[in-house]
Amino acid sequence: MITVANARICTLTLLEGWLQMNDGHITALGPGEPPNTEEIVDAAGQWLLPGFVDTHCHGGGGAALYSGNPGDVIQAARSHLAHGTTTLIASVATMRLDRMLAAATAIARAVATNQAPNIRGIHFEGPFLSPKRRGAQTKSALLTPDERVFADLIDAAGGLAVSMTIAPELPGAIDLIHRHHEQLTFAVGHTDDDGSHTREAFDAGARTATHLFNAMPTMTHRHPGPVGVALLDDRVACELIADGTHLSPEALTVATRTAGPHRSILVTDAMAATGLGDGDYSYADRHVTVHHGIAKLRDTDTLAGSVHFLSDALANVVRLLHLTPPQAAPLVSTNAARHYGRHDRGTIAVGQTADLVLLSEDLTVRSVYLAGKPIDR
Repeated sequence: MITVANARICTLTLLEGWLQMNDGHITALGPGEPPNTEEIVDAAGQWLLPGFVDTHCHGGGGAALYSGNPGDVIQAARSHLAHGTTTLIASVATMRLDRMLAAATAIARAVATNQAPNIRGIHFEGPFLSPKRRGAQTKSALLTPDERVFADLIDAAGGLAVSMTIAPELPGAIDLIHRHHEQLTFAVGHTDDDGSHTREAFDAGARTATHLFNAMPTMTHRHPGPVGVALLDDRVACELIADGTHLSPEALTVATRTAGPHRSILVTDAMAATGLGDGDYSYADRHVTVHHGIAKLRDTDTLAGSVHFLSDALANVVRLLHLTPPQAAPLVSTNAARHYGRHDRGTIAVGQTADLVLLSEDLTVRSVYLAGKPIDR
């Protein structure tokens, strides 16, 4: 049993006190001084949050989650775990179909070894995306929605398929969503839709907007586009990349205030160079330059994901949106866990999985617990 004492615990309301964990779960918590136990960790007044839940991540620590190499999967997963992400959905970018299948298989193999314990599923970002809004996705690999291709991707994931980003205006997209929305969560993204097909997609069962504002038309006074439709649909969760580059503070404010505190989900969309600093990098079929902390496809102005961790996103929204850590915690943990049916995590309460992050006053990650066990950082 481990007891964390003298902590500012981010439950639904701030609790200044102690927490006990045993056998992978939170077993007790309370205000003031803890009961006597053998192992007590003095948090020295630091913040204790639920472990972060990142549902859109492509890599980190010098490795791509979608390279097709289980070793890369393990390396990337560990880099995010060290920064507090205790639940990770590994995102497979759009590549040639055989490479996407190999990537999904490699993720499943890495998970089976128990060496990437924070990976809890796979997100397919494509291949059914709009050529006009493909962003950094490989143009030649884009496909029209196809039942056989969909089935092959799901099979390759080995039971780990959690979500798929799709452009709803493509022929057959709405039908695919309608047929399979109970099998995994569909997300509208990389779309050139004016909003009409997005509305149809949500009615058919899609429940997420992929990195809202990015890789989709802007909202205007006559054409709401996917942004307006997603923000106003209470059934839909909105992914937001709070790295200071993908969204302006104003866009982030509008999104979180409109979608509200329960439908806003911060994601990293992190690429393999996350944590490495500026430079030129090549991973899988992507060639990227990171300059001043901004990742772009080499020799272009196209953003190629981010190079931040969810711990950075938390610090950004606390600063930009003037939130307290307890107010910001749902954006990086609770909301995503609930949206994807992970009701055993994402909050600090008795009975929950003891996935926890201890943060300093300036929101730097100090300690990470995965199922009650401290992670070697």
